[in-house]
Amino acid sequence: MKYYICVCVFLLLNACNSDFSTNQEDIKYPSDKEKSKSNMEASSKEEDPNKKIKNTLLNDLINLIEIANEHKEKYEKRMQEEPSDQYGILAFQELDLSVGKISEDTPQSKKFRKNTYSPLSAIDVNKLKDLSEIIRNSGQIQGLFNIFNRFGGIFDDSLNHVYSKKDILGGLEILDLDKLKNSFEKLLSIKETFSKMLNQLLLDYKNDKDHIRTETNKLKSHTTALFEQLDKKEDEAYEPKNQIFSISNL
Repeated sequence: MKYYICVCVFLLLNACNSDFSTNQEDIKYPSDKEKSKSNMEASSKEEDPNKKIKNTLLNDLINLIEIANEHKEKYEKRMQEEPSDQYGILAFQELDLSVGKISEDTPQSKKFRKNTYSPLSAIDVNKLKDLSEIIRNSGQIQGLFNIFNRFGGIFDDSLNHVYSKKDILGGLEILDLDKLKNSFEKLLSIKETFSKMLNQLLLDYKNDKDHIRTETNKLKSHTTALFEQLDKKEDEAYEPKNQIFSISNL
């Protein structure tokens, strides 16, 4: 009886061992080629998000550059179509450069006027004379027009530095694209602030808000505050310009 039991146990163990060996033979381990393919697919999945981020940044940046260029075309056109009285901006006849009056036709004078038209480009051309007169009456001609000129130069230089190279921007790293995008957003935002504040000055003067049209001292106080705000905005514009020029591959 014991003999039969032992034989049965032996046969059972032998059968199990045979099945295990067969199962071991059926298991297939990935080859080196398959491992390599799997690693490549994983790497590709990791790269795709970065590629998407880069493409989004690039598209946003190019759109901002085109918007900035539209502004530039507008103030360049204003310069090209400048009438003999220079839109009635008498301040140009009163301000001096080392080479003469800003109203003259020297390259330096023309550049000053073009730069000035940059922050003024969103103001109705028929209101430029009124704006100039308000600023003259406030005693802030030199201060405000110098700010207009300097900011216009910052905006123009920044755009010129990038616009001619917009077709190679795709070769930049994500960090550089992000830096450029933020810089142009900042410059456009500052330019919009100039336009809003100057248009508001025109409106406030028309409505004689706080008696700035009827009382000279009130006007001087009002425009002094405006000067300080725009002076601060001009200072802020140097940071994005420096960021743009700091990118070594441009």
